[in-house]
Amino acid sequence: MEKVKPKTQKRAYHHGDLYETLIRTAEKWIQDRGMEAFSLRACAKAAGVAHSAPGHYFKDVSEILTEIAARGFERLHAKIEEQKRKAPKESLLYNVCFAYVSFAMETPKLFPLIFHSDRVDRGQERFQRAGELAFRELALAIDPDKTQRQKNYDKLLFVWSQIHGLAMLSIDGPMVPVGGNRKGLDIAPIQKSIRTLVSLLETW
Repeated sequence: MEKVKPKTQKRAYHHGDLYETLIRTAEKWIQDRGMEAFSLRACAKAAGVAHSAPGHYFKDVSEILTEIAARGFERLHAKIEEQKRKAPKESLLYNVCFAYVSFAMETPKLFPLIFHSDRVDRGQERFQRAGELAFRELALAIDPDKTQRQKNYDKLLFVWSQIHGLAMLSIDGPMVPVGGNRKGLDIAPIQKSIRTLVSLLETW
């Protein structure tokens, strides 16, 4: 007698739980595999739900990626706040810059999504608010009194370009150890580079 295989059960979620599950699943997919092959259908499969389920919450793949990117900015802001608490004797600018690069090293697949992906809707209001919240930390570290706006804007652009370049080198460049194991990355040169940058700005 032929055995009948039991049907695979789809997981059951409450409305809010499924939304958060899809977000977490999508982010894990991106961190593990990158964003190139990501789709709503792939997200549904990884979450163990019907392929149509994500469509109840996200109109397209850009919408879920934009939400993930917005949350990424919020995590960057939290990372900056954490670094300031951990190293209160360091200058504010050092802490902001070090947190920025550290965040990139901890989220090597998410970081490019936040800053470089054309699949993110950069005009979306929530995304912009989250980005401004994180960016304000750098702006205040350079210009706490909001004086000499043009001069400090030049400083801001210079510092941001330097730490963003350092961040990208730390996740996808010659600084990454052979095999891509970032746990073996020596952070001393990164710290030295940031201290040099901070010292340079003191004489600007």
